[in-house]
Amino acid sequence: MHVKINASKTRTIIDFRQSGFSELVVLGKYNYNKAEDILENHVHDRMIEICYSDKGSQWFAVEKQRYLVKGGDVFIHYPDELHGSGGYPEEKGCLYWFIIKVPKKTKAQSTTAFLINQLIDMNRRHFRGDGSIKKMLEEIFKVSRSEEESMQMLKIKINLLSQLFLLKLIELANKKTNDTDNERLSKIYELINNSITQNLTIERLANEVNLSESRFKNWFRDLSGFTPLDFVQRKRVEHAMDRIKQNPDINFKDLALELNFSSQQYFTTVLKKFTGKTPSEIKQSTLELNTPGEP
Repeated sequence: MHVKINASKTRTIIDFRQSGFSELVVLGKYNYNKAEDILENHVHDRMIEICYSDKGSQWFAVEKQRYLVKGGDVFIHYPDELHGSGGYPEEKGCLYWFIIKVPKKTKAQSTTAFLINQLIDMNRRHFRGDGSIKKMLEEIFKVSRSEEESMQMLKIKINLLSQLFLLKLIELANKKTNDTDNERLSKIYELINNSITQNLTIERLANEVNLSESRFKNWFRDLSGFTPLDFVQRKRVEHAMDRIKQNPDINFKDLALELNFSSQQYFTTVLKKFTGKTPSEIKQSTLELNTPGEP
C-alpha cells in the first residue's frame, strides 16, 4: 500500500491522504523512554483528533483548560480547538492519535462520518478506554503496511477497522462510572493535594479508603492509571514547577526538602524525568518568558 509512513525508533505516522482516503487523515504513535519537546498550540481545521494513552501520562491544554491523560484514557480534541501540551513536554510513555475529517451532517453521509458525528454529539472528551483500543489501532498499522493486496481491498479493510474503532469508542463513552470508586479516588486526590509537603506513605493512603496496602496499590492503579508513588511524584513536580515560576530565585535545596525529597540531586532527577528540564532550566525559561522584548 502506498501510504507514507514516517518512522523512527520512537514515532510512527501513517498519512492516509497520500493514498486518497476521503476521511481518514493521520494515525500516529509515539513510544518515548524519556520526556521530549513541548507540543506547541495548534488547531485541526474541521478535524477531530482522538488520543489513546497506552502507558505513561500526558498533559493536554484545550482553550486554557488543562487535562491529565493517563494510561488507559481516551482523550478527544474537537474540530477547530486550540490545543497543545500546556507548556509540558510530551512525556515518557506510549500514546496513539488518530485524526479524522468531520464532514457536514447529511442524510447520505458515510458510515465513518455518521460515527464521528455521533461521537462528537456525545460530548465526552475524556473517558476510560480498554486494551481493545490498542489492538484495533495496531491492526490498522499492520494492514497499512501490507503489500500483498490491492489498494482497493486495503482501503476497504482500513475503513472497516476504523469504523469498528469508532463504534468501540462510542460504547466506552456510554459506560457509567462507579460512583463509590470515584468518591474514594477523589478523597485520595484531595489528601495528596493537601499533604504534598508531607511524607505520604502507602499505609496512610490505604487507611484513608479502608483497604490493605496491596489491595490499595492495585485499586489505585486500575482507576488512576498510575502507581501511588508515581502519582505523588507527579503532583510534587507540578507543585515545584508552579513555585519556581512564581519565584525563580527560590532556593532549590530548600524546595526539595519542603516537598519531602531526600536530596536536591534526587529532586533534580525526578523533575527532569517528568519535565525534560532541570530546576535551573525551568528557572531560565521562566526568566526569559518574563523578560520584556525589545521595543
